[in-house]
Amino acid sequence: MDECSEPLTRSQAMKQVIAQMTDPMGLEEFYSRVLALSPSQAKNPKAGIRDSLRFDFLGKSLLFLDKQTLIPVRLAMPGVRFRVSLSRQEINKGWLFVFPAFQFMAPNDLPAEEFWLEEDNGRSIPVNPVTVKFKVKTIFGVQDIEHTAFDLMWWYKKHALRRGDSLLVTLLDWEKGRFRLEPEPARIRQRHNTEIQAQNQALADHLFQQLETAPYEEVWGKIAIPTAYLHLKASNAYPADHWLEILERDRRMEWTGYEIRYADWTSPFERMLGDLSGEPKQTPSSRQKPLSKQEARQVYCFKAALWLNKSLWRRIEIQGGQTLADFDDILRTAFQHDHMDHLSGFWKLARRGQSRRFREVDLGNINPFGGGEAAEIQVASLSLNPGDTLKYVYDFGDWIQHRLELEAIGEPEENASYPRITGQNKPRYQDCQVCKNEGRKTIATCVCYTCSGEEQIDLLLCETCIEAHDEDHYLEQILY
Repeated sequence: MDECSEPLTRSQAMKQVIAQMTDPMGLEEFYSRVLALSPSQAKNPKAGIRDSLRFDFLGKSLLFLDKQTLIPVRLAMPGVRFRVSLSRQEINKGWLFVFPAFQFMAPNDLPAEEFWLEEDNGRSIPVNPVTVKFKVKTIFGVQDIEHTAFDLMWWYKKHALRRGDSLLVTLLDWEKGRFRLEPEPARIRQRHNTEIQAQNQALADHLFQQLETAPYEEVWGKIAIPTAYLHLKASNAYPADHWLEILERDRRMEWTGYEIRYADWTSPFERMLGDLSGEPKQTPSSRQKPLSKQEARQVYCFKAALWLNKSLWRRIEIQGGQTLADFDDILRTAFQHDHMDHLSGFWKLARRGQSRRFREVDLGNINPFGGGEAAEIQVASLSLNPGDTLKYVYDFGDWIQHRLELEAIGEPEENASYPRITGQNKPRYQDCQVCKNEGRKTIATCVCYTCSGEEQIDLLLCETCIEAHDEDHYLEQILY
C-alpha cells in the first residue's frame, strides 16, 4: 500500500480481497490479506472481520464452502441448475415471474431489465419485463401488490409449453443475472421423477442441517439457499425442484420470506396476528392425530425434578391417552403448587442435530381450571421416546421450572389409577427453629417469609408452631 495513501477501512479491504479472489480461500488467509490492507490495533481483529463477514458479505458476495473455506458467490453459483414449475397463469399469459423464480440466484439489486436469458444454443431470449398487479388480503385489508414478470409468450408458443410443463434453468453468470432456459415437458419430468425426488431430499436435508447447526434457530435464505445449491451442484445429477417448492413440502422447516426456521416454532406475536386475522389458530392440539387404543393405554414414566434443584424429584406415571391438563394437575400435587392460581406451560426439548444443544418447542399454556392451549394435547401424541425431555413451568411470574425426563414406556398395571406419583427423592428434613430453640426436635413443614425477612434467616416451623404463629404472616410449605 502506498505510504501517502489513506489506509483502507476494514470493509474496503474485504471488498478488495473478495474482488481479487479467483479460487476458494482459507479463512486464515482471508484474515491475513484483509489485515495487510487494513491493519488493526484491536485486541482480537479477526473477531471484527468475522462480524463483518456475517452481517455484510455472506450471501451477498461470499459463501462458506466449508467451515474454514470461503468462496465468492460469483465463482460458486455458475453451473447451478434448478427447476421452475410454471403456473396456469404463467402459461396462459406467457409470464415468468422474476420473484421467486430467480430469488437468491442473482444479486438482489439487479434490475429485471439487466437479466440475460438465452436458449441452449446460446441465442438470446429478450426479457421484456412487465408489471403485474395482484390484490392480496392482509390483516390490514385488501392491498395491491406488484410483481415483475418476463413476457415470454412468443417463446412459450415456440416450444408449445402447456400446463404442467416446467423450465430447467442453468445459472451462467451470477453477477450479470445470466441464465439458460430449457423447456421441460411434463412427460420428461415424470420420466426423471425418481432422480428429482432424490435431489429434492438432498437439498432439503442440506438446508435442515444448516438450520440444526446454526447459532440461533433460523438461517437467512440469502446464505442457506445458495450454499445448499452449491453443494448440490457437485453431484451433477438431474435438477431438483425450486427451493421454495421443496421447503413448502418439508414438514421440518418453513419459509418466512426472509429466513428458514423450524416448522413448529411460533412466537407470541404470530399468535396475536393469527387472532387479528380471524383465521383458525394452529395449535399442537389441533394438529395431533387420533391415537390407537394401544397408544392411549400405554404408561409413560417420567422423572420430574426442579430445574435448579435436581435433588428434589418425583416419579410420575401417566397414560398416553391422558392430556397435558392431567399432567399439569398431578405435577401441581407432586410439587405442592397451588391448584387454584397461576398459569403453567409445557415445552418439548428437541435436540439440534448431534450437538448437546436443544431448542424449546412451545406446546402451550394451561390455566389452573384445566383449560388453555395445551390442555387437550395427549401425551402419546408428543411422539416421545425414553430419554426425551419436556420442560414444565409453573407460575409465569416466579417462573418455577421443572425438567420432565421420560424414563420408560410400558403397560398399565391392573386396577391402577393414572396419573399417579410412584416415587420421590429421599427427604432431607429440616428442624423447626422454634422447637429447636426450646430443646425439642420436630420436622419443619413451612417457612415464614415475613419473619425470615425481618430476621435475615429462614424461620422454619412445624405444624404445631404454625398454629400459634401470627396468622397474617406469609407462610409457604417446604418441599422435601
